[in-house]
Amino acid sequence: MKEHEIKARREENRVDSVKIVRSPSGAGEWVILFKEIDGKSFFLISDDDQVCSYATLDAAVEALDTLGFARAEVLF
Repeated sequence: MKEHEIKARREENRVDSVKIVRSPSGAGEWVILFKEIDGKSFFLISDDDQVCSYATLDAAVEALDTLGFARAEVLF
């Protein structure tokens, strides 16, 4: 799901949880996973439909802060 879609769902209180997890494609990278109230899960993706990945946990947290989130679970 793209940034503008995540922001809209957050404002509508449709996001149930946010998780930062290790990337399935590379253990040295982190990705963000959103779960909606209805149970659907989505990765944060870029405008060119690529899963956004971050080299550090701090970078992933910063991306969430930019989207307006104040809490996330970290799974490592």
